[in-house]
Amino acid sequence: MAGLDYAFVHAKYTVPVAILLTILLHPFKTSVDNYKTIWLLAIALVSTIPWDSYLIDTKVWSYPDHVIIGAVFWRIPIEEYFFFVIQTYITSLVCIIVGKSIVPTACLPTFPTNSRSSSIEEANYKPEKEDGLVRNDCKRLRRPGILGAIFLASLVGIGAKLVHSGGHGTYLGLILVWACPVLFFLWGLSYQYILSVPGKDVIIPILLPTIYFWFVDTLALKNGTWVINPEKSFEIKLWKYLDIEEAIFFLVTNVLITFGQLSFDHTLAVINGFPETFNFAIPSWPSVSLLVRGLGVPVGDYTPKRILNLKDAIVKLQNKSRSFSLASSVFEGRLRIDLVLLYAFCRNADDLIDESETQEDARKALAKLSEAVSKTFSYNQPTGEKSPPANLKSEPSVPISAFYDLPEEMASSLEMLPTHILPLKPIQDLLEGFRLDLQFPSTSEGTDNNFLDAEFPIKTEPDLKRYGYFVAGTVAELLIHLVFYHSASAKDITPKERAEIIQAGVDMGIALQYINISRDIAKDAAMGRCYIPSDWLAGYNLTPTMVIENPDRDAVRLLRRRLLGIAMEIYYQNRGAIERLPTDGGARKGVRGAVENYVEIGRVLLKQDGKMPIGNEETVSKTRRLWVFVKALCA
Repeated sequence: MAGLDYAFVHAKYTVPVAILLTILLHPFKTSVDNYKTIWLLAIALVSTIPWDSYLIDTKVWSYPDHVIIGAVFWRIPIEEYFFFVIQTYITSLVCIIVGKSIVPTACLPTFPTNSRSSSIEEANYKPEKEDGLVRNDCKRLRRPGILGAIFLASLVGIGAKLVHSGGHGTYLGLILVWACPVLFFLWGLSYQYILSVPGKDVIIPILLPTIYFWFVDTLALKNGTWVINPEKSFEIKLWKYLDIEEAIFFLVTNVLITFGQLSFDHTLAVINGFPETFNFAIPSWPSVSLLVRGLGVPVGDYTPKRILNLKDAIVKLQNKSRSFSLASSVFEGRLRIDLVLLYAFCRNADDLIDESETQEDARKALAKLSEAVSKTFSYNQPTGEKSPPANLKSEPSVPISAFYDLPEEMASSLEMLPTHILPLKPIQDLLEGFRLDLQFPSTSEGTDNNFLDAEFPIKTEPDLKRYGYFVAGTVAELLIHLVFYHSASAKDITPKERAEIIQAGVDMGIALQYINISRDIAKDAAMGRCYIPSDWLAGYNLTPTMVIENPDRDAVRLLRRRLLGIAMEIYYQNRGAIERLPTDGGARKGVRGAVENYVEIGRVLLKQDGKMPIGNEETVSKTRRLWVFVKALCA
């Protein structure tokens, strides 16, 4: 079809892939993703137009007149402009999709000391140890950083020599002279971050689109859609029809796009990750000056303790809560970071109690934690809803772990908790839930008759609801406080509506805890606990002790269905409140995704009609969980 050959390449090969990637990313896409992609599209157009125009003018490559629609600007056919856009767009989407699993701030390099810190503890902090030695990311990354810079500088020199010599090396030289100075610049800005992120986040966005565009380019060259001047190239083929220069071009340009995306992630990781330095709300679309400030912060000014504790929190989240780990991928910036740190604190507090050797040890640990929480909150009282103090963590010179004799992981998660944002009461109520857990008789007493006659704390349905509030409703309340704080549009929500949304969140948390209890009846029984109200059990001539001895009873199956029925009723009554949450920061989508993922556990348990999960068997498969999550995000 005359005049449509070039356009046909896009219609058949590049556009369908772009549409597919857009559909795949759409549920997870955030405003920051749009921001980065638009910037890179603009940069790609501005930087490529004069270079490509020169290539055509000097006849490095050409196209037959009959293969284009006819619109040409600065010697470049309009289809080629579209190619600039579509390649940048496709590679950017691959980079964003692959990077959804990481929190950029957690990938920042750490430095062994920070002499600029205002905190004595921070100045003396030793980040990580490997084989007994203090880890120094800057030192570890210095050699590959220098080697990378030398390599890129050498390519610039080689390219300049090839361009100067002319002839067969012209095309390759022009590629290197055009692209490698920019790569050198990006490498100098962000090489430590690029080398610190997981390798897949760098390699996949480079290689996957490169191989695909090699395929597209091969077909276009084979059909004569565009032609490489043999006098300006080495006439070496990577394979039949694909010139080595074209192969290098697509490799280099995808490296450029990937490094550009990672450089954006680098500066956003800094400005979102260190609120003590950037003491103001970060907009979804930061200004250029703010991006430059983020890149200009020396590694020595990073807070290593915050980075490493965030890493630990992410690992704990991934290992302990598949639903919330998946949901966290759609939260943005500081909201995502603070939610991860909140989860880590709650999980570490739970582990502190559950992993104590005796109940007496657990009570002592809980008392220490309660005191530490009260003191820490007193150090970090907010001065205003949107004006946190310049030094967010007015930490004592003595580490909390030493001052209160808490395990290091527990103390660190408390120190990282955004106490300048969160109210104290829900935290205290959460700890009250752990105290309630300690009212269960110790399993060590099961050898005598005292355990058989012991009273269990969950006697009635109000007791169960109270417990559900303590251990889950409080977490939902804290989460919503973070959402309101980090959402610019939250200012439009009236105090009455805020209170309604918070109460609905609390009720939803209770419903999810009921689902959790229903799933873990056997697991809790192994710990000597039964959360089914005693008066429910009495209706079937059962006691909590009997459930602990044998949780796989027909009556327990019926009671589980009763509990799930209450949970689902609460869920249906309150799920509408999710749609009243702010949309900025990914809050609404993230909360909806987490809730639906967890509620799916309840649906599966109801469908199984009492089948008891065995050991660590997954109640909901990974595939089903992902499908439910995606549907929730698209709702």
